[in-house]
Amino acid sequence: MTEAKREFLARGKSVSRCKHCQLATFACLCPWRPKFDACCEFVLVMHRDEVFKPTNSGRLIADVFPQQTHVFCWSRTEPARELLALLADPGRYCVIVFPADANEGAAKPHELVYELPRDGRTITFILLDGTWKQSGRMFHLSRWLDDLPCVVLPEALVRNYAVRKSHQEHYLSTAEAAGLCLQMANESSAADVLFDYFQLFNLHYLSTRSAVPPVIGVLHQRLKQYTC
Repeated sequence: MTEAKREFLARGKSVSRCKHCQLATFACLCPWRPKFDACCEFVLVMHRDEVFKPTNSGRLIADVFPQQTHVFCWSRTEPARELLALLADPGRYCVIVFPADANEGAAKPHELVYELPRDGRTITFILLDGTWKQSGRMFHLSRWLDDLPCVVLPEALVRNYAVRKSHQEHYLSTAEAAGLCLQMANESSAADVLFDYFQLFNLHYLSTRSAVPPVIGVLHQRLKQYTC
């Protein structure tokens, strides 16, 4: 990934943080970082402001699926050559993970995909990792994405997952969207590991707000079996 050098300077900047998970050292998530394999892959296109944010959930995908995740910093006009080559790979079926209604009013609407092909190509989900406003800008300004379709996550998956959510947000995080993509690709075991890791991440992050180390519980034990 193109190196990002701007340090995260929001509230809590004086806290001693783990260099990998970006959480406070007393709430470090790394000992429970699982490793899992998936048949599909992810292209994580990160807004530069997200690289050092402790709240960023995109890095969780790369943690769990290091062999199936490709990470790049976003550029409107100069995307990495490796990224463009990956998107043009005939052995891949690449789809953007972004709400279908983002096509409304677009000069060149993206094709909408409701079912994934089973033709031997590697399903590759493109995730735009940033705030909702940043992701929208990335989606609409990246001309190099114009010819790629957008995947429409089945409403049943989104609705069922909403019941499981432990927090209230209007939009799915990057990690949550990736988990639903895995379910759509019939990779339920991989999705469950990612959802568990995301939930554990939330628990550890909340513990940093109260400056109290997280209590080791069932989630920790469940994920420990997948750590290396």
